[in-house]
Amino acid sequence: MPQILSPATVGHLYDKTIPKLGIGLLYNPSLEFYLEAYPGYCDYVEIIPDMFWTDHGSNHPSRFEEIESWIKVLHKLAAQYPLTSHNISYSLGSAGIFDSAYLQKMQEWHQQFKFKWHSDHLSFVKVHNDQHQDHNAGLAVPVPYDYEVLDMIAGRINAIKRSIDTPFLVENNVYFIDLPDQELSETSFLNELSNETSCGLLLDIHNVYTNAVNHGFDPMDFIRQLELDKVIEIHIAGGNELGGMYTDSHAGPCPPAVWSLLEYTLPLVPNLCGITFEFHESYFHLMQFDGITHELNKARKAWNHYHT
Repeated sequence: MPQILSPATVGHLYDKTIPKLGIGLLYNPSLEFYLEAYPGYCDYVEIIPDMFWTDHGSNHPSRFEEIESWIKVLHKLAAQYPLTSHNISYSLGSAGIFDSAYLQKMQEWHQQFKFKWHSDHLSFVKVHNDQHQDHNAGLAVPVPYDYEVLDMIAGRINAIKRSIDTPFLVENNVYFIDLPDQELSETSFLNELSNETSCGLLLDIHNVYTNAVNHGFDPMDFIRQLELDKVIEIHIAGGNELGGMYTDSHAGPCPPAVWSLLEYTLPLVPNLCGITFEFHESYFHLMQFDGITHELNKARKAWNHYHT
């Protein structure tokens, strides 16, 4: 029987209970047979909805074309596991236009699949030309941490929360260029955003580690600066070096430093509901079934020590 966090426990974050799920996997195609062969090794599955349809663009009359074979897999997952949704296309930081059609599509999917919570990144992926045609930037572009952007993103999160009655989380992002003369730090921005909108935080520990390696700060200090009672989910992953930078490539197992940061963080996040392991399917040859199980078991050992 999963533990349930009451509204009093979570404070002002939400007006509904949040299930304390445990250990999850971010779904990719290489996991279909693993999840069948090893039932019970993870407690929930997180999906990226955008993987399950073709988006023909905002001017197309039938914009979101669901991929039939993938939808069959999704229904199978929904019958076996609680689902959470990790979005990549709310594009919270896009200037000028917010994608209301995407929000409507997600509202329909929440009604169908009953996600326990949903999330997106503190970034943007959509850019627009003068004719309001949208283009995908190809990566999660970080936003400047200033009050004008804070107000814009807060308005969009409030619109999401009005449309979808499910807890919404914002994830800290990876950045490779440190913009000068910003009004806020990333942690102050996330804290103020959470306070203004009552959204939760998705603390991606590997993102923190990536930024710490590339920009030379103390990752534990970053974590201490967050309002940690707002952290509902944690992501862990691996990465590798490319062109002299360390990248959040989800390249197989978590490095030892990420496990150390997880151990440091877990006693500090009283309202944590899940730890999600991410890896990209192109690195399945490094993982294999045994490698995936090893990462899940290691995460569960840490979870059980602090959050059972």
